[in-house]
Amino acid sequence: MSKFSVARHVPFTADQVFAIASDVANYREFLPLVRKSTVRGIEPLADGRTNFEAELVFTYKKLGISETLVSRVIVDPAARTVNSTASEGPVKSLNVEWRIAPAPQGGCDIHFTVDYTLKSRALQFLLSGMFDMMVRRIMSSFEERARKLYSGVTA
Repeated sequence: MSKFSVARHVPFTADQVFAIASDVANYREFLPLVRKSTVRGIEPLADGRTNFEAELVFTYKKLGISETLVSRVIVDPAARTVNSTASEGPVKSLNVEWRIAPAPQGGCDIHFTVDYTLKSRALQFLLSGMFDMMVRRIMSSFEERARKLYSGVTA
């Protein structure tokens, strides 16, 4: 598996950032390459978490790539985590985790980790060199979304 992580401190509250990370249905509005994001089968769990299926359609026109990724997502508001796992479509295995925590100095700390293995070894090799950059670009997109939604409203 290939694993990439990025951590950032942002001047927004943990609840504000968690609201963005957990709003999977709207990823298409701000994430690069995501052309469609659908959530279905939302199931509240007894412990306060929420479980659902998410379908993301990624399109990279320059390479003529369009892939659909279906994953199982668990959102935990108490821990401010969003965990996603998949093992269908283009991935052999995929584990994504968002962890958002209030920072003592204000704002919050975001930890974003992607651990994946693709079914195609050729595509795994091709993407491995670009994946760190893609993870950083995803994090930047979330930061930009927070600025857009919460401009002037900081921790």
